[in-house]
Amino acid sequence: MKYLVFETKKEASKEAYKILKSLINENSTLGLATGSTPTDLYEEMIKDHKEGNYSYKNIKSYNLDEYVGISYDHPESYHKFMDVNLFDHIDIDKNNTHVPDASAENLDQALENYQNELNNTTIDVQILGLGGNGHIGFNEPGTPFNSGVHVIDLKEETIKANSRFFNNDVNLVPKQAVTMGINDIMKAKHIILLAFGKEKKAAIKNLIDSDIVDESIPCTVLKKHPSVYVLVDKEADFRN
Repeated sequence: MKYLVFETKKEASKEAYKILKSLINENSTLGLATGSTPTDLYEEMIKDHKEGNYSYKNIKSYNLDEYVGISYDHPESYHKFMDVNLFDHIDIDKNNTHVPDASAENLDQALENYQNELNNTTIDVQILGLGGNGHIGFNEPGTPFNSGVHVIDLKEETIKANSRFFNNDVNLVPKQAVTMGINDIMKAKHIILLAFGKEKKAAIKNLIDSDIVDESIPCTVLKKHPSVYVLVDKEADFRN
């Protein structure tokens, strides 16, 4: 595990893109994340593409998660997030992009379908954010390390943290999500985890500066992965 600390989110994201680019080719498969954490990384990807340095025509992608019960075109759906923050600005074939179908009439079948897709692909690099409670994807504390694609009840602290995207109204935040399981995440060849802000410091300390590997702190499973890059800003650095 490589642990890298930067002054700002922007600097960390620039380095994250350099690492990402060194690990993939133009036929690779990416695991993608949403929320405020990866936005500067996606800006770096867009900028480099628009400068003519990288093509995503043959890239495939699989997203970590999606809220249950909101439509694809809802402004806070992760389908919409990916279009607005990345896909609409690069030359990726949207037929090669995959986000869990959490609004399907038959949700059990949708979960099975997404699991089958993940079982039949290899993610070269998985981008991860980090919850203040140590969640990765939407795998909240207590999620089994051997879990596959599933519906998760979001913890109160997660709902509160995400309310900033819903006019700061916790009542507007979906209470469930579909997420890749921890086992799915761990199958990626490489993982780049980004964490910014002081509210992530405790989780980073558990990941980097402890012997804990426990389902109560989901991110600690990453200690078992052979290739993880952890990039944080100075506020998230547990040594501060």
